[in-house]
Amino acid sequence: MARPIKKQVVTEASKVPGIMPLDYMLSVIRDPTATQERRDRMATAAAPYCHARLSDAPKGKKDQREEAAETAGIGTPWANDIDLEIHAN
Repeated sequence: MARPIKKQVVTEASKVPGIMPLDYMLSVIRDPTATQERRDRMATAAAPYCHARLSDAPKGKKDQREEAAETAGIGTPWANDIDLEIHAN
């Protein structure tokens, strides 16, 4: 059984030709007449465009040093001289 389509409030921002999707989503979030559920869905959809994920954040100095240490010998003439495997006793 198909669910009936709910009519959604069309904001003035959606009527502007050429509006960017993020601008539209933000206008719905700020629209006091929109349902809380709709505003929450728009906030979820807009979040990746407004806030970087933690994994996308620049690496800290400690992480940069660890990565540099792991790849230090790659591409050098002495790369084969380094035993990168850890042997269990």
